[in-house]
Amino acid sequence: MQENRIKPTENQKLLLFAEVTGVCPTCPNQLIYEKNKKNYKRFEIAHIYPLNPTKPEFELLKNEDKLDSDSNSLNNLICLCVDCHTKFDKPRTVEEYKNLVSIKKKLINRNKEKEIWNNTNLEKEIFDIIELLSDEDLDFNSVDILNYDPKTIDNKTDNSITFLTKRTIHHNVQDYYSLINNKFKELDKIIPLTTETISSQMRTHYLSLSKQQIDRSQKDIFDGMVNWLSKKTNQQSNEASEIVISYFIQNCEIFE
Repeated sequence: MQENRIKPTENQKLLLFAEVTGVCPTCPNQLIYEKNKKNYKRFEIAHIYPLNPTKPEFELLKNEDKLDSDSNSLNNLICLCVDCHTKFDKPRTVEEYKNLVSIKKKLINRNKEKEIWNNTNLEKEIFDIIELLSDEDLDFNSVDILNYDPKTIDNKTDNSITFLTKRTIHHNVQDYYSLINNKFKELDKIIPLTTETISSQMRTHYLSLSKQQIDRSQKDIFDGMVNWLSKKTNQQSNEASEIVISYFIQNCEIFE
């Protein structure tokens, strides 16, 4: 039985365009271009799993995951530039299908992350930590370098955490753990239980991300935690957030 093609509404097109941040997810093409001081679109809405697969397509994809039972669902639609859409459809290959499914799963997870941003509170004292880490006059010679066993982090992280990310976490813990820990102790003297409260909020957000089970890896969770903290604290760079999230990995609020 053939499915009827349902044309996405303008609002749905905007959602799909925003989902890929205006750039084709499979190439560097901008999806809007300017010519003679006018803006034009060069994107199309693609069905990831074909709306009405041909017999060869059905056989080709019969053992592959579907993102939704309804082919017209937004979960099965994605913004592509015209060239990539044509390439994806003709001829369709398993490799390209798997790649687009993987991309869309990450986009779906990112949207779910944004939905829970407003549901997770974060004490304003976290700004004191961010400000400390962002201080250009910070005398690094006065910072206590932590002596610790890197295996404690290695045992908490899996292979989805890349070597470079793991190295960043190690360096962040070694260089900044004592600094952050001492700042939390100062804050606790002013407002008791600040450390415990913020630790609990970090844990809650980590668990919320972990509950989203669309192929969410530890690397996805780490990136999601960093993006959330950056947005919550209005940072232009993710560096301070990466340091703070590394601190809570060492503290076991993130990754048991």
